[in-house]
Amino acid sequence: MLLKSLTVVTEFFIVGFPGLPSEFYNLMGTFFFSIYVIIELGNSILEVLFAIEPRLHKPMYIIMLNLALSDFGFCTVALPKLISRYWFNNRSISFQLIHYFGTLNSLIKMIMALDRYLAICFPLRYPALMTNQTMRILAAAAYQVQLSLAMSYTIIVVTVITKTDNQGRLKAFLSCASQVCIISIYYIPRLLVFLKIAIAMFYGLFPPLMNPLIYCFKSTETGQMLLK
Repeated sequence: MLLKSLTVVTEFFIVGFPGLPSEFYNLMGTFFFSIYVIIELGNSILEVLFAIEPRLHKPMYIIMLNLALSDFGFCTVALPKLISRYWFNNRSISFQLIHYFGTLNSLIKMIMALDRYLAICFPLRYPALMTNQTMRILAAAAYQVQLSLAMSYTIIVVTVITKTDNQGRLKAFLSCASQVCIISIYYIPRLLVFLKIAIAMFYGLFPPLMNPLIYCFKSTETGQMLLK
C-alpha cells in the first residue's frame, strides 16, 4: 500500500505590517476597529432602508442590497481578525470564508455590469428582461457560481464608444458611472498588491467603506429616506 501526503489548507496567518514597533499595535487595532464600525454601520443602514421601504424593491436596489450584504460578510470575516492581530496577537484567519466572500463580491459586481449592459444595449426590453425575480435569481446564483467580469464591461465600453450621439453617449456613461467607479476602486489596487502591504489592505477595506456613500448619494430615493 502506497502512502500519500495530503495537505488541506483551512486557515492562514495575517502578517500585518512587518517591522511595525509593538507600541503602535494598539493604535493600528483602534484604526481598523474604527473602519470596521463605519463599514458595518453604512451597509446596515442600506439593508434597513431596503427592508422597511417598499419603493426600494426594484432590481437596481436588490443588487445594491446584495453588494451591501457581501461587503458586510467580507468585513465581518476579515476585519475582526485583523484587529485581533494587533490587540490579542491572534494571527489565524479562515481560508475558505475569505475566498468565498472575496469571490462573491466579484460576482455581485458582474451582475451590476450585466444590469447596466441590458439597460444600455436593450433599453426598451430592459423592464421585461431585468425584473425583480430575475435579479433575485441572479443574486442567489452569485453565492454559488464563479464567473468573469471582463466580458460584460468590455461590451459596455464598446457600446458607449460606438454611440454616434454625444448626448446618448453621455447618458450611457452616467448610467454606469457608479459601477465603473466601484470596479476601479476594487481592482486597481490589486495591480499594485505586491508593492506594499498597505495597498493590499486598501483594496479589501476601501470598497466596502465607499459603497454605501456612493450609492446613497447617487440614488434619489435612498437620499430622501435618509433625510426623513
